[in-house]
Amino acid sequence: MSANQLALEDITNGLEIIRVRYEMPDSSALVRYTTRFDDDQPEELTVNSSWGDPAVSAIKTGTFSLKNLVNELRFAYVLVHAFPDEKAMDYYLAGMDTGLAQLEFIGGNYDFDRMWVTRGVSNLELPVAIFLGQRHAVNAQPSVTLVDHRQQAMGEVVYRAVRGAGDHVGEEFFTQD
Repeated sequence: MSANQLALEDITNGLEIIRVRYEMPDSSALVRYTTRFDDDQPEELTVNSSWGDPAVSAIKTGTFSLKNLVNELRFAYVLVHAFPDEKAMDYYLAGMDTGLAQLEFIGGNYDFDRMWVTRGVSNLELPVAIFLGQRHAVNAQPSVTLVDHRQQAMGEVVYRAVRGAGDHVGEEFFTQD
């Protein structure tokens, strides 16, 4: 079965998101979420980064499903964008970089240090871009949202997990029209 034929339930249950801790030259550390991790060649940190220094080292610190990932987040949200192929993913991410650069040019303020984007092909062979934002996204709770770009280039929100009390997670599937 190709990645484009995967049912939403297969993606939400089978997709693995990896938490990686990057050690920076100034002794700080950054946590990012990605689709794959190789100890010898860590993935590129972001699509657009204003830091000049590359990470000193990186270690894998966990693997999560979309539902389980939400309980790992504090004051943050994750958007997982699934694409039909890498070309569509690259096109989408290039447009985002251009749009944010334009926003900054006209006097807007978008902190690129807060724009944490990783990209890659997932364990399901599905091209994925993962956005990590620094605030609560839904009802003052951390959330993980799946945006499906496989049928519509703009993408559709098809799934969301929101952390509740303790380990309770509220899950919602959104039907596609």
